[in-house]
Amino acid sequence: MSAATAALPAWLEARAGAPDTDRTQWLFERAQGVTATEVRDLYLRAKGLGGRSAEDLIREKLALLLAPTPEAREAAAAATFVGNRYTQWGKTREPIIAQQLLDEFGMLPEARVFRSRDDARHLASPDGVRVREDGALEVAEIKTSGVDIAPGTAAYRKKGYEYQQQWVMGVLGAERSLYAWEQHDGDWLPRGGQFEEPEPLDLYVPSAWIDFDHEMFGELVVLADHFLERLDAALAAARAGEGPVIDEELDTLAVNYLRGLELEKEAKALKEPAYRAMFDLLDAGEPVVQESALARVSFTPAVVESKPTFELDQVRAKAAAPAGLYERLEQAQHDVEQAQEALAREQLLVDAHEAEFVVQAGVEQVVVKKAALRVTAAKGTKETK
Repeated sequence: MSAATAALPAWLEARAGAPDTDRTQWLFERAQGVTATEVRDLYLRAKGLGGRSAEDLIREKLALLLAPTPEAREAAAAATFVGNRYTQWGKTREPIIAQQLLDEFGMLPEARVFRSRDDARHLASPDGVRVREDGALEVAEIKTSGVDIAPGTAAYRKKGYEYQQQWVMGVLGAERSLYAWEQHDGDWLPRGGQFEEPEPLDLYVPSAWIDFDHEMFGELVVLADHFLERLDAALAAARAGEGPVIDEELDTLAVNYLRGLELEKEAKALKEPAYRAMFDLLDAGEPVVQESALARVSFTPAVVESKPTFELDQVRAKAAAPAGLYERLEQAQHDVEQAQEALAREQLLVDAHEAEFVVQAGVEQVVVKKAALRVTAAKGTKETK
């Protein structure tokens, strides 16, 4: 491998912004332009392959850009997607993989937003950067998944990682991108009160170099600039009072409600498999009482008794019945049916007569359509790496 600089040169440091550890500022800087993840989504959307729409992305950015105070900006940042067990796994593994890239390639780990030299609103957050001895710049991209996302696979194409890497290279001015991917077994099991992390399929993370494609980057620039024009128009309209008026209290309550739903889902996914596993472990066994410093478990096996069941021997009952017993029952049933029909006829006559004497006695409030409240996450709140 070519040796790399131990630190980034001043000309590149000057284009670096906030790291992702300062989440609010990191998101705010990203909101002012267009990032690799967003360009990837826009490109996929344009090709009919999925991805977030421009409207979703603009809505997400406006929440940060229009925040009137630092506190409001903090709240807007907190309302964005903060991750789940899958994204958390990626965050856990990224520094480990980054260390491998540092040891093997001299690739310096990165977590900051970088601005393009040509357009400060073209943004990218590479996972690693190095400058070769000949002055050439190279970047790194780290991905983890439960499926094979090697370059050229269906999953790699579907997720648009190629376009994301091309944008990062173009923004930073890199000649190539070192793509490192790790596949895990996807086995998430509840153990000890939390989901057990899966295991990587291989301790050594494979990697491959992706060369910069000027033509593809040119397509992405056109797409990005068109998006920025739409963002500017939406921002100007909102600042002129043409945008929707947001009730902050209602919005906060809605966000809290959605967070509660997510916690319920997490709790259900944790609780139910654990309960079933405990029941299967103890079922058909002896009574158990176990108490540790963390939990008390008691199990009482089912009690099963044998009880006789009965059914009528109708043939013998009829053969032994006194003369006329069943005949009288049938006649009585017939008489009841006739009486019910007569009652129905007379009731209809009475109802028709009384209808002529119905008068309004007052007014009552009748709910003809119930009030409905539906809260869903804004389409633009999901942030993917």
